[in-house]
Amino acid sequence: MPLAERSGVTSESARWHNLPVFVKTLMVDDPDARARFHHEGRVAASLNHPGIVPLLAVSPTQLIFPYVAGGTLREHLELGALDVEQATAVVLGLLDGVIYLHAQGVTHQDLKPENVLVKDGQVTRGAVRIIDFGMSHARHQPLDIHSGTRMGTPHFMAPEQFYGMRGDIRSDLYSVGVLLFDCLAGEPPYRDALGWLAGIHTTRAELPGPAALHPLMSAALSRDPAQRPESALKMQTQLCRARQTLGLPDLPCVAREQEKKKMHTATAILSAAGGERP
Repeated sequence: MPLAERSGVTSESARWHNLPVFVKTLMVDDPDARARFHHEGRVAASLNHPGIVPLLAVSPTQLIFPYVAGGTLREHLELGALDVEQATAVVLGLLDGVIYLHAQGVTHQDLKPENVLVKDGQVTRGAVRIIDFGMSHARHQPLDIHSGTRMGTPHFMAPEQFYGMRGDIRSDLYSVGVLLFDCLAGEPPYRDALGWLAGIHTTRAELPGPAALHPLMSAALSRDPAQRPESALKMQTQLCRARQTLGLPDLPCVAREQEKKKMHTATAILSAAGGERP
């Protein structure tokens, strides 16, 4: 039984080689729909990260992914807002995947709770899985089939994305900021999202959660991309610091782990050369 049908593509659970899978099937013979479908397949096939649902197999009309039990983050938010520990842990997990994507030259362009799975229903960092690269921009693709289009979900898309700009990693960071707001408040910051995107109004709901998170959320939600964190790595570092301020359990950040690896490598090189660690 199809789980969903959108833009000529059905999505359904099935079994493939005796494995539970999630299958997207192209149902229409339309050049634009076919181009979008194949674009998603090429991008998904290029990715390999534990926080991103991998592509298992592809054909001209089907994309096959492993089935991830547990539902979407949106389904969990429909039961109520998350507490600060859960919300920040989920966003750290999301940023783990986004850091990887941006390093691969991919911007997702449609990050939202509907495109975040929580494995086994666990609202934790390690359970986050990103899906749906149908709107993505990839530098390694020879042609951006979505160039100049206003593609995205209004409540989660950045203003510059609304005007057709694609490929700016800070657009994804705006979406991450909205998602953090949504996790804490139970709804996105702008009731009239299209009005905000078009510049008709600036009315935003009050920032939710503790004050330690407000500078990060405020910066991420800025209309001006230059005012947002400059990278997903920097955003994650800021979120880790906010968690420390709040006395939440320490969760390692990618930047901190990278620094540890650099120090370990430097120490190993000095040791091999007979030197001493400074």
